[in-house]
Amino acid sequence: MIDLTTTYLGLKLKNPLVASASPLSEDLDKVRKVEDAGAAAIVLHSLFEEQIRLESHELDRVLGAGTESFPESLTYLPEVNWYNRGPDGYLEHLSRVKRTVQIPVIASLNGISPGGWTKYAPIMQEAGADALELNIYHLATDPNVTSAQLEDMYCDLVREVTFTLQIPVAVKLSPYFTAVANVVSHLDRAGANALVLFNRFYQPDFDLESMAVVPRLTLSNSYEFPSACTGWRFSMDAFAPGWPSRGESIPLRMC
Repeated sequence: MIDLTTTYLGLKLKNPLVASASPLSEDLDKVRKVEDAGAAAIVLHSLFEEQIRLESHELDRVLGAGTESFPESLTYLPEVNWYNRGPDGYLEHLSRVKRTVQIPVIASLNGISPGGWTKYAPIMQEAGADALELNIYHLATDPNVTSAQLEDMYCDLVREVTFTLQIPVAVKLSPYFTAVANVVSHLDRAGANALVLFNRFYQPDFDLESMAVVPRLTLSNSYEFPSACTGWRFSMDAFAPGWPSRGESIPLRMC
C-alpha cells in the first residue's frame, strides 16, 4: 500500500488531505463524518474579531436602552463589561471538536487589530487547538498607505502572534500581492510555519430582478495555482485549499 503520510505545520498527517474551513466544521456529527471519510486534519471556520466587537456593542446598546428613564433602572442589569462574552461559543465548539475526533484540529482567527490577534490566539491554544491559521486580509482604502507598509503590517502581526504561542501558525495569504514570493520570504522570517495558498473570497453580486445581494462562489480549478509557486524554496509548508474538478489535479510542492 502506498504511504501517504506527510507533515503539515509540524503535525504528522496520515495523508495530505485537510478539510478546510466550511459548514462541515460547524456540526459535531459532520466533523465525525469528515474524519471517517479520511481527512487527515480539519480547519475550523474563522473567529472574526470585528464580529465579536459588533455583537458586544449591540448587546450593550440593547441592555442599556431606557436605563436612564428611572434612576433605579440603572441597577436592573450589570455592566456589560462584566459579561463573559466574546469568543466563548467558538472556544467551546473548538474544545468539543477536539474531544470528538482523533485528527488534528486547526483553529482560524481573523483579527482587525494587533491587540485582538494577540488576545484571542493564546485563548485558542488553551482551548486545545493543534495549530492556528491566521486569516489575514486588510482592505486598503487609505491612499497614504503603501504596499510596503501593508506587507510590513502583515509581518508584524505574524511576529506578534507567533511570539505568544507554542503551537504552529499558518498564514492564509491573499493572491493580490505584486511580489508574492517576496512577501512569502518576509512571512517566513517573521515566524510563520506554513502558508495557505490562496485565500478564496466570497464575491457578492446584485440581483437586479429582486434588488437583493446574492452570494457568488466560483469553484476552484488548477489554474488558480500559479506555476511560479512551485519554484519557491522556503522553510515553510505550503497548503493549497480547493477541490479538483473533473479529475484535475492541483499542483502543490510541500516545502
